Amino acid sequence: MAVVTAGTAAALSDDLPSISSSKPDLIAASIDQGAPDVSRSADRAPVLNEAAADELVKDHQYAQQVLEVHAAAGEKSPVLAKLAVGDKVGVTGVTDGDWAQVIHKDLPRWVLAKGIAKDMPLGTAPCASGSGSERGLRPDTIKVHRAVCLLFPSVTRYGGVAGRGEHATGQALDIMVGTGNPIGYEIAEFLQAHRAELGIEYIIWHQHIWRPSTSGAWRAMSNRGGATANHMDHVHVTTYGNAAQ
Repeated sequence: MAVVTAGTAAALSDDLPSISSSKPDLIAASIDQGAPDVSRSADRAPVLNEAAADELVKDHQYAQQVLEVHAAAGEKSPVLAKLAVGDKVGVTGVTDGDWAQVIHKDLPRWVLAKGIAKDMPLGTAPCASGSGSERGLRPDTIKVHRAVCLLFPSVTRYGGVAGRGEHATGQALDIMVGTGNPIGYEIAEFLQAHRAELGIEYIIWHQHIWRPSTSGAWRAMSNRGGATANHMDHVHVTTYGNAAQ
């Protein structure tokens, strides 16, 4: 999965640096796709055994969204099942217009080609460092953790459920980068760019807050008296909980 992160950040100094707000605002609203119910009387596909089905598989891809599995290539074809975001599926390489043939339960079926890709969708692959920080976190917050740990493996400390407020409800994650580490700017800008995919409500970094529902710009915060309180050593992320696209 190719991801372009921010350029080299300016070194921190006694003067509080500003954070660029030039990135375009993304639409964070979840989309109700209005998918039809799964059909119980579907078109019959040729019966294959497991070995024959495996021979048809040329590659594996991942569902990038909730995806309907159809009996044939067409919207009006019966829906046999649904794939969840991140589900792995075998593809045969056969296409028909907007549709791609897949093997589902050892049978050739069809899904919209734009809904599958070689890479797992952002925020779905478990962290190589473990999932201890994810205990009690909401789905969006888990996505943030997994996206950051994949793209910024040098970060090894996270703060999850604790205390009160959004941390207590599992809607907040602290990404601990250490005081004076410019990677915090890269992480903050990456999260800005992908806030719709990750269900992010707002970000706090280096005594600034970015809340797109009220302003597209980073706004300075009052001095709270210390590096951690002023978010000089960690990027704080608050999510909606379960709103990621």
